[in-house]
Amino acid sequence: MALSDISLTAGMRSNLVNLQQTVSLLDRTQTRLATGKKVNTALDNPTAFFAAQALDARANDIDSLKSDMGQSIQTIQAADKGIKGISSLIEQARGIAQQAQASSTTASSYATGTITLASAAAADTVTVAGQTFTATAAGTPGTGEFYIGGNNNMDAEALAIAINANTTVTGLGFSASASNGVVTISNSAADVTAANVTTSSGTTLAEAVVAADTDLSALQDQYNEIRSQIDTMALDSGYKGKNLLNADTLTVKFEGTHTLDVVGFSASSASLGITAASWTLPANASADVDRLITALSTLRSESSAMSSNLSIITTRQSFSTEMVNVLTEGSGKLTLADTNEEGANMLMLQTRQSLSTTALSLASQAAQSVLRLFG
Repeated sequence: MALSDISLTAGMRSNLVNLQQTVSLLDRTQTRLATGKKVNTALDNPTAFFAAQALDARANDIDSLKSDMGQSIQTIQAADKGIKGISSLIEQARGIAQQAQASSTTASSYATGTITLASAAAADTVTVAGQTFTATAAGTPGTGEFYIGGNNNMDAEALAIAINANTTVTGLGFSASASNGVVTISNSAADVTAANVTTSSGTTLAEAVVAADTDLSALQDQYNEIRSQIDTMALDSGYKGKNLLNADTLTVKFEGTHTLDVVGFSASSASLGITAASWTLPANASADVDRLITALSTLRSESSAMSSNLSIITTRQSFSTEMVNVLTEGSGKLTLADTNEEGANMLMLQTRQSLSTTALSLASQAAQSVLRLFG
C-alpha cells in the first residue's frame, strides 16, 4: 500500500517525518556506540573509509615485516654467540700453544755422528745397515735413550726404512718415519723425535734434535681437538636455516623494496687460518700462536660488522613500531567515533523520539475529535 493511499494531516505528516528521522539517527548512534567507529562502511563516508583502509593495510604490512626483523635479530645473535664461543676456544688453544712454546725440549749440537737423549742405562743395541740404534731396556716414558750413528752417510728416509725393517727394533715397540729430512722415532709410551737429520756425501750429520716429547705430543693432541671443536661450533651457530658463520647471507626486508644484506663469513678453523699442529720442537708452536692471534682479530672484525648490522635492524624495528602506531592513529582519526559525543547524542535522540511520539499523538487527536461528531 502506497503512502499516498493514506490521508494524513499536515501536522501528522510533519511529526511522522521527524519521528522517522529521529529513529534513523538513533540507529546510527547505536551502531557507532556498538562498534566504536563513526565510519563503518563506505556508505558512511567513502573518502574517510578508503583512506583508513589504506593506512590500516600499510600498518599491517609493516607489522609483518617487524616480526621478520625480530627473527633476523635472532639469527645475528646466534652468530654472535658462536663468535664468542669460538673466540673462547681460540684463547684456550692459544694457552696450549704458549705452553708448548715453554716446553723444556731443546736442540743439541751434533758433530760426532751420535745423538744422545739421556744417560745410558742397561740398553739393547741393534745395528741397522751399519748404523747403531740403542734403546734402553728398562726406560720409562719420556726417559728412553737413543743413539743414531752417523759414521756412514745415510739420509733420513733411508734411516727410517732401515729401522722399521729391523725386527729387533720393532719388537721393542719402536717405529720410525721420515718427512722433509725429519726422522720421528716413537713407541706406544712416548714419542721421541729427531729433526733435521740429513747427510751429504763425505760429511757427517751437522745438527740434529731429539726429544722425549710426551708432554709436547699431548699438548699437540689437545690443540688439534680444540681446532676440531671450532669447526663444530661454527656449524652449530645457525638459526632457522641461516648460519652466518657458514658464509650464508641474511637478507632483511624493510618497507617497500628496501633491504639490508648481512653477509656472513666462514668461521671454520681452515678459513680462520688455524692449521693442524705439528710440533716437533717448542719453537714450532710460535707460528700457531701467531695464527691464533690473527684468527681472533678476524673474529673481532666480523663481530663488529655484525653488531653494526644488528644496530641497524634494531633501529628499524623500533621505527617500524612507531610507524605502525602513527598509521593506526591516523586511521582511527578518520573512522573512530567519540563515545562521549555519541552518548550525549543518544540521550538527546531518545528525548526527541519521546517528544515526536507525543506530538504525533496530539496531532492524531484532532482527527479523532472529528470522529466523535459521528458518535
